[in-house]
Parts: sequence; C-alpha cells; structure tokens
Amino acid sequence: MTETSDQYEAAIRVILDMLKLQTETPAAISKDDLPEMVRVAADERERQGDYGAARMLDEYADKLELSFLHRKD
Repeated sequence: MTETSDQYEAAIRVILDMLKLQTETPAAISKDDLPEMVRVAADERERQGDYGAARMLDEYADKLELSFLHRKD
C-alpha cells in the first residue's frame, strides 16, 4: 500500500522525537525497549487515524528487532 506524504511525515516525526529524546537524555530508552516504544507510538498513530504512519512504525519496530537479534554485542 502506498502511503501519503502526510503519513511519512507523521512516522518520521515520531522517530525524530525519539532520537531527540535519546540525544538529550542518553539511555532514556534502552536498546531492548526501543522496538516496543516504536510499537507504542504506532498504536497511538493508529488511534489518531494515521494508519499509514502506524504501518510504517510497526515495520520499523520489526526491523529493529531483527537487527538486534542478528547483532553480536
């Protein structure tokens, strides 16, 4: 499904807000909690009717989980 530019903007705004939080308060969100926090944001976007943004954020959360699973610390 093709998302509109408004949906991309909403998803990007969420990710940038999380990045800003991490920059201003390092370790505010742990690596283990990050995918779940993105999912919480996706749920909120869906609740507000931003279905495309919610789908994108869910996909981002999936990608984060996969990258963390395949990473060796």
